[in-house]
Amino acid sequence: MDQNILESPRQKESGKKEMPVRFYEERDFSQIVSLDRICFSSAWNEKSWRESLMMEQYQCYVLEEEEQLKGFLLTSAALDEGEILKIGVMPEERGRSCGGSLLLAAFEQWKKQGVESIFLEVRDSNQAARRLYEKLGFEKLGIRKRYYSHPTEDALIYRKVIR
Repeated sequence: MDQNILESPRQKESGKKEMPVRFYEERDFSQIVSLDRICFSSAWNEKSWRESLMMEQYQCYVLEEEEQLKGFLLTSAALDEGEILKIGVMPEERGRSCGGSLLLAAFEQWKKQGVESIFLEVRDSNQAARRLYEKLGFEKLGIRKRYYSHPTEDALIYRKVIR
């Protein structure tokens, strides 16, 4: 197995072949920026992405098939807390467990780092993401009023304990 490929716990248990999750490589940069623009009305610019990908406490995971990026996950970790900063999946790939595969790979890495709790914010209207997070054991903690722009919307704050 390629050392950069992360085997998900779900794949280990089921034996089913999934699209491989791996750590970000520089060759992924333009595809991540493009996918971010497809997925988010408030996408980051190239400078923001470059700065984030250079930060030691950030980790980026990608999911690809036939050299085409299908999804990404950007996380951070400090002490015993992790945060999901961005997750994006190509629209035509949604519903194929891509987001779940990315998140499960991150959970495994966080456990190795001693992370105990994971936090995230999600748009109130993003029902598909909310269902995924709740299915994976996240619990709603609260609301950040008018957190998002384009359009203005509340963010729901979720937490998952993984210790």
